[in-house]
Amino acid sequence: MSDQQSDDPVLLRGGRTDHMGKGEAERLHEQSKHASGRTVPKKSVSSTLLGLREKARKEPKHRFRSLYREINLPMLYECFRDLKRNAATGVDGVSVEDYEKDLDGNLRRLLQCLIGKRYRAQHVRRQYIPKGGGKLRPLGIPALEDKIVQMAASKLLQSIYEADFIDESKGYRPKRGARDASQELREKLVFERVHWVVEADIKGFFENVDHDWLERMLCQRVDDQAFIRLIRKWLKAGILEEAGQVIHPATGTPQGGIISPVLANIYLHYALDLWVSKVVPKGLQGAHVYMRYADDFVVGFEYGGDAERFFEGLPKRLSKFGLSMAMEKSAILRFSRCDLKGSKCFTFLGFEFYWARTRRGKATVKRRTSKKKFNASLSGLKEWVRNNRSRPLRELAVTLRRKFTGYFNYYGVIGNSERLWSYWTEARKVIFRSLNRRSQRLSYNWTGFSEMWKTLAIPNPHIVEKPYQRPDTWQLSYR
Repeated sequence: MSDQQSDDPVLLRGGRTDHMGKGEAERLHEQSKHASGRTVPKKSVSSTLLGLREKARKEPKHRFRSLYREINLPMLYECFRDLKRNAATGVDGVSVEDYEKDLDGNLRRLLQCLIGKRYRAQHVRRQYIPKGGGKLRPLGIPALEDKIVQMAASKLLQSIYEADFIDESKGYRPKRGARDASQELREKLVFERVHWVVEADIKGFFENVDHDWLERMLCQRVDDQAFIRLIRKWLKAGILEEAGQVIHPATGTPQGGIISPVLANIYLHYALDLWVSKVVPKGLQGAHVYMRYADDFVVGFEYGGDAERFFEGLPKRLSKFGLSMAMEKSAILRFSRCDLKGSKCFTFLGFEFYWARTRRGKATVKRRTSKKKFNASLSGLKEWVRNNRSRPLRELAVTLRRKFTGYFNYYGVIGNSERLWSYWTEARKVIFRSLNRRSQRLSYNWTGFSEMWKTLAIPNPHIVEKPYQRPDTWQLSYR
């Protein structure tokens, strides 16, 4: 694949943006006076975001100059209301409830710090959660005020870049979900001329985002140095490890931070999405499909030669932006309606995609819960029941209903009934064994457990997904 600078959709602009002028300084001083009293700007947050989105849509090359000043008191209030009430606290130890006790005063002081350029990002508390396979996933938990300001910056960037992001980018975007992305990919694999699939994995994406590249990408749309400096403060904030040491990262964005998802989408928009959608097709002999959710993506090709050339060019493209492929998790797979027996199965967003035949004998692509996610869900349920089995059954039932409902809401896709019932059966066995260990005497035999189970009102496996409605803009190539 050609990767020459002239073909690169990342059009870099030279230098940094200018510091704010006299007019901007006067405007900030005026807002400071308003912030100390009860008068606040009358323009609503929603109208501001809508205006940014419309401007970005109508002028694809416009660079926004006044983003920093849009972080005003109404914006801070709205961002605070959007915070999760039960979220873990950062290094400051301040919870949402604590901060809310003097919300007006706290937000006005925060705004004063922003206007006076005295705002400093605090360390990000790092916490590790199980990832599966004995591995741990690092999550960054910012301090509360950092969360508020990050959410404000995230809203502004999201409003601008929604006009730029391609439709195949599904992660962390409004009105898009992982299950919806898997359904759309399934439809494209059925109706497009795809016979080969490249399954690729980016190694440690969130830990390897290059700060300089990210800043240059942001400058494609942002001409506001104060706002860029704000982003840089979060990127350079120290990370407080669980053991107590502080790390100052040279690359990466804390996975779990509020600003990280939109920054990740911006980074991969320029590093991958535009390359796959605009540059790669120039060298193809046949059709191709593409779908990305966060740092997980799949590319399908009509011809094996196209798939091989893409697979060879992908590491070079990623390395240009400081990223690398996890070769042990990446491969070229045969995936064709013309070769059902020879077609392989690949995994995307917790589902296994495979070719099969319908009851009428027609070839189609089906999805089922991946074995890895199936086993992980059962292991998580087993651990939770073991840690909570001493609680009253009525309390257990509330959480169990929520767990089963959430599982079926995600994995309840068309064609996945067998795996849903397998999970339901195995999960009941896990709960049966755990409840019988609450005392030395056997609490239930299987008949008694089945009768008790009916009283818990736990849902049975069911399909929640509706048949896909293809947009009129789809140009299907397979006939």
